Amino acid sequence: MKRYLLLLSCSLLSAVTYSQISNSEDVLDAMLKKHSGNMCKTLTFTQLTYRPNDSLNRHMTWYEAIEFPDKFRIDFNSTTKGNAAVFRNDTAYRFRKGVLQDTRVDKNDLLLLLGGMYFRKKDDVVKRLALLGYNLEHFSVNTWNNRPVYVIGAEKGDTVNNQIWVDKQELKVVRTRSHLSPGELLEMRVDASQKTCRGFTDTRLSFYLNGKLDQQEDYTELKTDILLDPAVFDPKKFGTVHWKNTPQK
Repeated sequence: MKRYLLLLSCSLLSAVTYSQISNSEDVLDAMLKKHSGNMCKTLTFTQLTYRPNDSLNRHMTWYEAIEFPDKFRIDFNSTTKGNAAVFRNDTAYRFRKGVLQDTRVDKNDLLLLLGGMYFRKKDDVVKRLALLGYNLEHFSVNTWNNRPVYVIGAEKGDTVNNQIWVDKQELKVVRTRSHLSPGELLEMRVDASQKTCRGFTDTRLSFYLNGKLDQQEDYTELKTDILLDPAVFDPKKFGTVHWKNTPQK
């Protein structure tokens, strides 16, 4: 009986909390309150990449490492050939055969939305979302996969503005819609997740370009909260160390 009353009390508390959410910043407050301090700081995984429209590179294997909030590395198809991209502090470095090819500004919205935001202050998150084209003045509620969601950045029925769909119960991102350029709408869907650390890690993402599946990603061999050598994400030390080829602690 006591357990039932406790569960009922928690349920009512959650209902009260949700009823107080009436705008985009309320959603962010709830997300940060629930997940900050509970997410894994580091991740390594193997990504099985499927591109239905690319006959030459339809199936690929990428090797990836993340250190939230702002470090991310992808090695394409091999951990030893030096073909990779390193994202660090809003900058992307692209390597081919171990040689730096170019450097560009890249704020990497998915790195922020799928984990990095929980390692940042709210004011910083709000500023970054604005720079990425999400207008927090817009807000609505909707459903996605038969579950209620909050929509940050768009009123109901809006197909123009960039938007973030957040599961109402789990308070996690399940969908984004953003315009790459006029006439190019990119939609990201979170198809699967699993519990990790005291939070979660998404394990399958799908990307749709103008409504058609463009890329699907499945994450396997997931390792969490391991110690990663800083050189993994240091462009100046690229090629000196790799997490797949060194002991992990």
